[in-house]
Amino acid sequence: MSDKSTLKKRVGPVVVMLLITFVFISITTSLYTFTREKVLLNESLVLKKAVLLSSGMEFPEDPQEIEKLYSEKVIEAKSDDGSIYYRVIDTDPSHPVSYVFIQRGSGLWGTITIAIGYDPAIDRIMGFEVIDQNETPGLGGRITEAWFMEQFRGKRAPLKTVPEGTQAGENEIDAITGATTSSNAIRDIVNAATEKAKAIMK
Repeated sequence: MSDKSTLKKRVGPVVVMLLITFVFISITTSLYTFTREKVLLNESLVLKKAVLLSSGMEFPEDPQEIEKLYSEKVIEAKSDDGSIYYRVIDTDPSHPVSYVFIQRGSGLWGTITIAIGYDPAIDRIMGFEVIDQNETPGLGGRITEAWFMEQFRGKRAPLKTVPEGTQAGENEIDAITGATTSSNAIRDIVNAATEKAKAIMK
C-alpha cells in the first residue's frame, strides 16, 4: 500500500468529522441566536412572577398584565455591596409593604436560586419561590411543590427542619421525606438570605 493511499485513509475520516462538526455548530449557533431574545424574556418573566409571589401578592396569568403589575408595584433597589433587591409597594413608594431578595446556594446537584419576601421589619417571611434548581425529580425536586413553598409564609428565620408532617413552631419547616440534603439546602439558603436582608436594611 502506498504512502499516498495510507494518508488518504487517515485524512478522509478527519475531514468528514470536521465537516459534520461545522454543520452542527452552525445549526446550534443559529438556534441560539434565533431564540436568545425569547429565552431572556421568559427568564425575566419568571423572575418578576417570583418577586410578586414571594411578596405575598396575587398575580394575573397574562404576561402583559404581569409586566404591568410589576412596573406599578415593584421598585428595584441596590444595596451598598451592589446586590439587587426589590421594594414592593402598595400606593406610597416611601413605605414598602414588603422586601424581596434573591438568594443562591448549593443544592445536592447544583445551584438553587430562590426569591424570598419579608415584611417591612424583616421579621417574618411573606413568601418564598424557587426560581431555579437541579435537584432529583420526585425527591429534592419537590422543593418546587406548592405545599413546601407555602409553609414558609409567616415563619421567622433562622429556620430549622423537622420531619415531614410535624412542623409546628414559627421557625420550623417540614423537610421532604427522602430529600434531607435538598431540604437542608433550602433552610440554609433562606437563613443566609435573612442575615443578608437584615444587614442591608439595617
